[in-house]
Amino acid sequence: MSKPAPRRPSRTTTPRPRKIAGRDVSPADAVEPAEAPPAEAPEATQTPRPAGTSERPRPRPQTKQARDEVDAPAGDGSDALASTRLFRALLVLVGVLVVVLVLQGLWFYLLGRTDDDRAPAADSSTSEDGEYVPISVTSGRPVVLTQLAVQEGVEAAAAAAQIMFSRDYQTYDEGVDNAVTLMTESFAEQYRGTAADVRRESIQAKTVVQIRVVAQGVVRTTDTELEALVFLNQYTTNGGEGPGATTTYTPYRALLKMVHTDKGWLVDGVDTK
Repeated sequence: MSKPAPRRPSRTTTPRPRKIAGRDVSPADAVEPAEAPPAEAPEATQTPRPAGTSERPRPRPQTKQARDEVDAPAGDGSDALASTRLFRALLVLVGVLVVVLVLQGLWFYLLGRTDDDRAPAADSSTSEDGEYVPISVTSGRPVVLTQLAVQEGVEAAAAAAQIMFSRDYQTYDEGVDNAVTLMTESFAEQYRGTAADVRRESIQAKTVVQIRVVAQGVVRTTDTELEALVFLNQYTTNGGEGPGATTTYTPYRALLKMVHTDKGWLVDGVDTK
């Protein structure tokens, strides 16, 4: 025979507190029911996307720097372009000035090389027949003075040339006296003789000669002498100030020999071309 199946208890298995005689059952003695485990939060479900679509990245919020760049005025680009054009124009101008200075220096150098082919000079600035004789310099060293001394000598030569070659029939003798103060004694004597030869002709023709210096430069120097090349524009008016007066324009150049003395730079010879 089979054994009868055990009967299931109809009461719960939770133990009850025993009641002891003479003692009340307190709530603290009651058995607390077991805490149920916390329910897990349901996982977030993602809504399925249709096939063939891609997820677009969410735009990031703009920072203050980005907003400032976006809000920057559009005129900054035009200002930068204008500054660039101005800078290029200045570069072109500086380049042109450099080229002009280089060409001018080369021209003076070639002119000095041409003058070097002349015969060596004697102690006097003029020979026995009155011809101009250049100063004697060491070969390969046409300029030995300092830059400041050369500049002073060249400026003195330009100022002397303007006075020496100017002429006015009304103040002829006074002009000669002013010119000889800028010369050495030997050359002043020679200049007075030449001025006396043309004095009568200049006064009769009512001649006025005006000189304008265009440019000047140094050709060669020694410790106490230098040769300066002066470019001149000469305006000669004959006939005084009457209606029949005529004016002619003549450009030419003059090579002046300057000597440094205790009175400064003085003219000791002239060669005009």
